[in-house]
Amino acid sequence: MAKREIPEINAGSMADIAFLLLIFFLVTTTMDRDKAYKRSIPKKIEVVNEPVDVEQRNIMAIRANSKDELMVRDEIMTNPDEISERILEWFRYNEQSNDLSSNFPLYSQITMDEIRAQVVNAEKELEDAENTPDIAEDFLTFKEAQLLEWEKKERALKLYGKSVLREIHQKAHIRIEVQVETGYELFAKIQSEIEEAIFELRDEKAKSIFNEGYGTIITRLAADGEKEDKEKFELLKILYPDRIIEVKPKN
Repeated sequence: MAKREIPEINAGSMADIAFLLLIFFLVTTTMDRDKAYKRSIPKKIEVVNEPVDVEQRNIMAIRANSKDELMVRDEIMTNPDEISERILEWFRYNEQSNDLSSNFPLYSQITMDEIRAQVVNAEKELEDAENTPDIAEDFLTFKEAQLLEWEKKERALKLYGKSVLREIHQKAHIRIEVQVETGYELFAKIQSEIEEAIFELRDEKAKSIFNEGYGTIITRLAADGEKEDKEKFELLKILYPDRIIEVKPKN
């Protein structure tokens, strides 16, 4: 029995039909627009940090220009070797009693009872912060640093054996301002004179309190890291802080 042949379907025009159907649906279909809340996007705000107002008495300004001319506290200095002497005077002038009419940093003083009260207050503020939901990590770090600083002062005054802890003003600092063309030799000399002055201050105090030099303490601290030497170092650093600001060189 002969097989019956299946007639072929002509699909040549199927692509055209599909294309016409697609166009039909595109033309006749309505598409809803996306709906959203209307909001005004805030404009970018430039945050300007206002410069901190620092009294001139609290600035030990050391300047050097492109000709290696030196100026210390707005006075021309021809001999760089005298920088350390000027720094010593800046620290020592009001160390014993404050002369309000002078142009030198003033000193604050705090008793052990006042320090302990600050420690208790700092502990409470830290505890409150830790119990506050969604508190910023930076804020917790700040409160922890505050507590550690007051605890450090408590140990320092106990080691010092005095009735009060006298500190140079918190904003008192040594400021170095040089220019790009300033010679490296002069810049290095300025740094050396600063280190020499601070070392001398701490060394003198260490000998009067501990009957040993500052160099001996920091050498032993670097080698052994003993707690006693660390506390001695912290006390000397509180009494004579090395707050040094280097201003970006100018053209």
